[in-house]
Formats: sequence, structure tokens, C-alpha cells
Amino acid sequence: MEPTEWRKTMKEFDKVIGYEPIKQQLIQIADVLKNHEIYAALGASSPRGLLLHGEPGVGKTLMAKCLIEASGRSVYTCRKAESNGKFVKTISNTFAEAAENAPSIVFLDDMDKFANDDERHRNSDEYVAVQTGIDEVKGEEVFVLATANDLDNLPHSLLRAGRFDRTIEVEAPRGNDAVKIIERYLQGKNLAEDLDPSLLARILVGRSSAALETVANEAGLLAGYRRDRQVGMNHLIEACLQSVFNVPGDYVNDSRAVRLDGMGTESQVIWHEAGHTVVSELLLPGSVALVTARRNADAGGTSGLTVHDTKSGNNLNDARWDMLISLAGRAAIEIKLGTLDTGTSSDLDHAFRIASGLQRSVCQHGFFLHGAGGFSSSETLEYQRELAAAVIIEDAYRQVKEMLAANIGFLDAIAGALAEKPLLTAPEIAEIRESCQHSVTSALCHQHA
Repeated sequence: MEPTEWRKTMKEFDKVIGYEPIKQQLIQIADVLKNHEIYAALGASSPRGLLLHGEPGVGKTLMAKCLIEASGRSVYTCRKAESNGKFVKTISNTFAEAAENAPSIVFLDDMDKFANDDERHRNSDEYVAVQTGIDEVKGEEVFVLATANDLDNLPHSLLRAGRFDRTIEVEAPRGNDAVKIIERYLQGKNLAEDLDPSLLARILVGRSSAALETVANEAGLLAGYRRDRQVGMNHLIEACLQSVFNVPGDYVNDSRAVRLDGMGTESQVIWHEAGHTVVSELLLPGSVALVTARRNADAGGTSGLTVHDTKSGNNLNDARWDMLISLAGRAAIEIKLGTLDTGTSSDLDHAFRIASGLQRSVCQHGFFLHGAGGFSSSETLEYQRELAAAVIIEDAYRQVKEMLAANIGFLDAIAGALAEKPLLTAPEIAEIRESCQHSVTSALCHQHA
């Protein structure tokens, strides 16, 4: 049987939407566990273990369960549900039982939560028990499958080669994978014609599968509460704002206009978010999925949000672009209102973290700032690093102001649109960008892009 044929028989993995490269690895492992005699005839031994890691809600446990089901092996599951002393014994008993009933699988779910005693659990009894269990079943037909949210919470000795043969990172769904997952969660709902799963995927870029599911359900609840007959894009966007971005209130249906020539908080928020949007769109057209800026009557405050994705495949550009975008809100207010933006402390903190990383990782202002191996430090070296980071920020801020000044028409158009309506989505932003094409394609934009 051709590989493509027997892979089709593993229907268990149909439950996992998207993630094709990871699914192919899991299918291969499942085949080895299910048909180990085929591989043994070739002199290949079964892998000893697999660790799936990634942020909560991305589907690690679902993938693990699909692998277990496809393998046809009995499984012995271990989750932290007892006090430390009892749990150590449970771990040992789980491995012993799996060895007695081989071929089998030991499933260690949320393994990074097994111990809580020190920063990296170097001497934790729980992880000593796990390591001992793995070592004791060596040579047996016992496969160790584990999930973890944060590898930093696991001791290095547990992660070394020979204990987990494969380690797979499961990231939040992006692009077409996210669209497919959203479409699955929207199945069974009475949907309006304006629904755009691809736009929703862009708004929720980098969010877990669990977040996508929550938004789909919350949108249905909003539609029901308002007695609307269909779930529309407005319900989904509002669900995103409330459930994921913690922006309360009905922004989507707010029709109040705002004056941009005043010094009020609302005006400043609009110019601030317009600055973020314009610089992001100059560096990478189409990167902004959603921007909001409006006072919320219920919450009694003013909220602004720019959802953008500048992932370009070039890590150095990613960092620099992210730094420029972070500074753009402050720069826009200085240019348009002639005052300093007092609400940019988090933006500045983010920009300085990026600048510090640039001078450490690529030695942007000289190798003398790197230190021996990148880890040595002294008061003098730290002082020099702080100065270098400030220089990077000053230069970036100058660049951002030049970009905005050269594209003032684009900035005015975005701010004007936000003054008329509280929320702009990617298609609306693209339409504005295209209408300002002569400014967007300035030489300065190309220089930084």
C-alpha cells in the first residue's frame, strides 16, 4: 500500500483542523506505534517519546488524544490532581502499569504543571519520578507522550536527547489554518451574508484555537440577546473586542462623531491609533486588520486598539518595524496636536525592550556592548547598553516622524475616518490607503520597508 493510501485510513486526525505539517509527523509516529514490526524488520526502533508544547488552547491535548487513538495502544494518563507526595507515587505507578501492559502509552498531560517548588524545578521529586519512569521503561514497548505549555518550567535533564526523541511546538493557528478553524466553529449557526472568516482570522492573528471558538460562540450570544435573526460580522467583531481584547461596549454600532481639532482625550486617542495604523501600513501594506478609537459611555473611559501583524519572515525587520509602529502613536500626536502623548508608557516600554534586544543580539552600536558570551555584565556595561538603546529609540522616533510627515494625507484620512466611525477594518483601511497612493508609495516608505 502506498503511504498516501494508508495515511487516509487514519481518520482520527480529521478532528484536528489545519496544522498539516504537525499532523503528518503525528501520523508517522502513530504508524510506527501501530505497525512497529514493519519498522523492526528494517532495523528501526520505535521512538521513545514525544513532547508537544505551546501556549494554552492551541490543541495540544486534542492532537495527543488523536495520536493515542490512531496508535491502537492502551493508554495510562497522568495529570496533576493530588498533593505532591501522593502524586510522585502516582507517576511511578503509571509507568509501572504501562510497562506491565506493553505495548502501551504513558500520557503526561500538562507536564509543566507537575511541580511548583522552584523556578525550573531542577530538584523536584515529581520530575525525578518522571525521569526515572522513562529510564526504567527503556527497551519496553512503552511510548511516553507529554504536553506542556512552557518548556522553561521543565528541567533540562528531562528534555535531553534519549528521553523525548521528538519535540514539536504547536503555535497558534495563522492564515488558512485559522480560517478553517473559524469556519468549523461557525458551523450550525445562522450566518449573515457579510460574514468574512478570513478577516476574522486576521483580527485574531496569534490567538489560540480556544479563543477562536470563544469568539464564535460569543457572537451567537450577542445576536441572540439583541434578537437578531442572523450572526453577522458586527457580532463577531464585537465579540473579538469584548472577549479577546477586553474592550467593553458596543463600538460597532456607535455613530457619534468626534472633533479632531480639540485637545480632548478622544481626539488624542484617534490620532494615536491613526499613527500606529499608518506606519504599520507603510511598512507592510495590509498588515492592519482592525483599529478602534472611541470613548465608551458605559466604561467611562477612552479605548484605542490597533490590531496589526508585521510577520515578514525576517526577524530583524520584524523587530525594527514593531519598534517603529510602537513609537508612531506618540509621534502622530506630537505632529498633529503639538503636544506630548501622556498615554504611551506601554508603547515606550515595548520599544525600549526591542531596542535593547537589537543592541544585544546584532551589536547595532558596537561589539563592546555584547559582553563575553553575551551574558557578562557590569554597572558600566549596563549603563552603556542603556545609552545605546536610547540612541536607537531616538533614531527610530526621528524616522517615524519623517514617515508620518511625508504621508500626512494618509494620516489625516485615517484619523478622519475614525472620527466619523469608531472602528475601521482591513478592507476600509485598504480603500483609504489606495486613495492616498501617491503618499503611501513615497521614497521614504520604500527606504524603511
